Amino acid sequence: MKEFAKRIRIREQGFTLVELIAAVTVFAMIAGIISGLITFGMRSYERISIQNELRDEADFIMSSIITKLYTYAPDKVQNTSNGNGIELIRSGVTQETIEVVGNQIIISGNGTGQGTNSPLEVRSELGDSEITAYTADGRKCTISSLCSSGTIEIKLVLKYEGSNENKLELRSQFGY
Repeated sequence: MKEFAKRIRIREQGFTLVELIAAVTVFAMIAGIISGLITFGMRSYERISIQNELRDEADFIMSSIITKLYTYAPDKVQNTSNGNGIELIRSGVTQETIEVVGNQIIISGNGTGQGTNSPLEVRSELGDSEITAYTADGRKCTISSLCSSGTIEIKLVLKYEGSNENKLELRSQFGY
């Protein structure tokens, strides 16, 4: 029996403290690299998702404005008196507006009833957005001088949850 106990004791092998410290260090380095990659991937995915949402909302707003302009087909255009948008004028038809009011873009004529105003449903803030009509030579269209031709400039500034870090600025200009 003593011989058996000696053989078992001789076979007892374990890790030294140095080997354990080296293994834990290598494991910690690999775990740190993996967690860093996962965190970077999640942040990138979130940033890309926010940018895609902002682009989708900007496309929706721009297509709504352009659709209104082409379907209404105004004879003349002028900037609103408060400077927040444009008024579309066509003889014999009710005047319609496209304007930025606070964090909403309102296109008149949309909604459930005739001539009702309905804001476009977007989740972003539109703080610095503008819609402005200009004459062919670059002057702003005013109430006293209606424009029968020129350009409309749309500047959309979309902010995701009010963050300046997550914002999209889009400028578009087209003639009428």
